[in-house]
Amino acid sequence: MFGSVSRNVRPRFARGVSQVLADPMAWNQAPVTVTTLPNGVRVATKETFSETASVGVYLDTGVRNETPETRGANYLLEQLALTGTAKRPAAKLEAEIESMGACLDLGYGREHSSFTMSMFGKDVAQGVDILADMVTAPGLANLAKEKANILRKLEETEKPTRQVIDDRLHACAFRDYSLGYSTVGPFDGIENLTQDHLKRYVDANYTADKMVIAASGAIKHQELVSLAEKAFGGVKAGPPVIGSTKPYFCGAELLYRNDEMGPLAYVSVGWEAVPWKSPDAVTFMVMQSIIGKYKRGSGLVPGTISGNRVINAVENKMGVGCAEEFECFMNFYKDTGMFGWYVVCDEVAVEHAVGELMFGCNLLSFSVTDEEVERAKRELKATLVNGSGSTTDSCAQVGKEVLAYGRGIPPAEMMLRIDAVDAEEVKRVAYKYLNDNEISVTGLGPLHGMPQFYCLRQATSMIRY
Repeated sequence: MFGSVSRNVRPRFARGVSQVLADPMAWNQAPVTVTTLPNGVRVATKETFSETASVGVYLDTGVRNETPETRGANYLLEQLALTGTAKRPAAKLEAEIESMGACLDLGYGREHSSFTMSMFGKDVAQGVDILADMVTAPGLANLAKEKANILRKLEETEKPTRQVIDDRLHACAFRDYSLGYSTVGPFDGIENLTQDHLKRYVDANYTADKMVIAASGAIKHQELVSLAEKAFGGVKAGPPVIGSTKPYFCGAELLYRNDEMGPLAYVSVGWEAVPWKSPDAVTFMVMQSIIGKYKRGSGLVPGTISGNRVINAVENKMGVGCAEEFECFMNFYKDTGMFGWYVVCDEVAVEHAVGELMFGCNLLSFSVTDEEVERAKRELKATLVNGSGSTTDSCAQVGKEVLAYGRGIPPAEMMLRIDAVDAEEVKRVAYKYLNDNEISVTGLGPLHGMPQFYCLRQATSMIRY
């Protein structure tokens, strides 16, 4: 009798303790305070002890919101952002930012866009006014004058290989949906976009319900709410959200073989994963940490004696190693996700590098030890808390979390969620999403040693004789 009573009491007691420990104040962490304005704009702040403050406007819009007719609109808006606004010419905008000693950072991604400014605490009001001007009155009229220069820059600028591979992997996996549209170019039909196209795009997506005003540093919440009401109170809400089809993940291969571009090959493989709010999202983060990342000759512990099974296997392959670098990634989106890896290796070692990484991901479903999971959890925690500590990073984190979850996630809560993951949970999630499931593959460079696609697909499951 007493045993059954204690079993019934223990879960309630554990829940109560977890809720107390997850409170930000229990870990001496400033909480994220969120207020929603009457028009739907959300204002989120995280006050810290600092002389500087970072304020950003984060939008739930990106390449995914483009249509076949407006592909490249985000790239054009990014390039036009610093050419001035409807109220501030480029020279005045630049002079104001410089006079404040502020830093402006723009970001346009697949699902989110951001305008972030870091400045002294006394200049927050002016910073919010500038950001509001850039978001609500962008310089679309400058397109006719700047278009030729923008297109020439797009053609002449060399894109980082890592971004190109990520771009092509999404194009391969989500080829029938806007989530697979390019973020770095080239953009089909961009030369035909007009000011009217951009205006319709901005009117449809830069709406109050998709907007978060986030701040971190020397700023009071009520102060930012007052500034946001003044600057963004007139932004209109968008129409009711129409249910959209979840992007279909296509198992396919997209290779660009070029034996003359050098001795290194670039390969990436991805599986369909889970969205931001999935119960399995934290487990995927731990799985990403189990595979880890590696770069030859870097790190405190040599790869030859690393406790990470994949790094150890890659570094010791054939006595000389089979990869220059690799990285496991996990991309979350609102209704889907992508888990996978990216590797850079010598052209003669492509088969070995790809094989070791596929085998490492396959083992997540069958052979994960408690020691591996604990090491991965420690490294994941360190990654989450050992950031730069700048108000810019903190502001970006707040903006991203409010867009994704609707609230700020206290570090203490994330630690407890990570601690709840064990080896059996990793194997359950990996078996469900990775084992014998479709993969998307892309590669660039001298790929004469690349395994056939059906061999890679076969490598997603364990073949036992």
